[in-house]
Parts: sequence; C-alpha cells; structure tokens
Amino acid sequence: MDYSIEHARVKEAIEKAQCAAPSPQELLNCIEGQLRGAGYTPIASQLLDANVDPVERPEEARFIRIEARRPGDKNTHVFTFAVLKPGGVYKALWLQSAVIEK
Repeated sequence: MDYSIEHARVKEAIEKAQCAAPSPQELLNCIEGQLRGAGYTPIASQLLDANVDPVERPEEARFIRIEARRPGDKNTHVFTFAVLKPGGVYKALWLQSAVIEK
C-alpha cells in the first residue's frame, strides 16, 4: 500500500473538517473522530508540551500525537499535529505522519 497517498487523503479530510475547540482535549476528540471517519482506529493519543513531553495540564499542549490502526493492517500509523490558539480557540496544524511497520 502507498501510505503517502493514504495519509494525504487523511490530511485532506482533517483539514476540511476544520476542527476547532475550546480545549486541547476537545480538539483531540475532533481529530480522532476524523481519523475514525477515514477508517482508522486510534489506539493511543497524547497531548504534548513544547518539549514533546506529556502535559501536566491540557492547556499546556503544543502538540498532539495519535497512533492509529486500520483494519487488516498490522502497522501502526502515527499522526502529529501542532496545537495553535488563535483568538482563544484551539486549532490543529498537520505536521507529519509516519508508519511503524511490524
């Protein structure tokens, strides 16, 4: 499977959804919903701070990292987003995607 094409499709779906939320956790929930809609099952999600460490408080989140799987695919897909807060509303900016092959 060509993962770059598949991940580009996922990126497009997430960008079209224009997830925006009053909190990083709700933003994460929106992104996970979009991943589910694209056929992925989130298996691990993290809100990360500027040092890419897990946050102590959600409002400290600067990045979101989501690991997900697709039915019939043993590999893990990793999606990473920057967390932006223009005008007091949290939004996600796609940074990168990767595949952990098993």
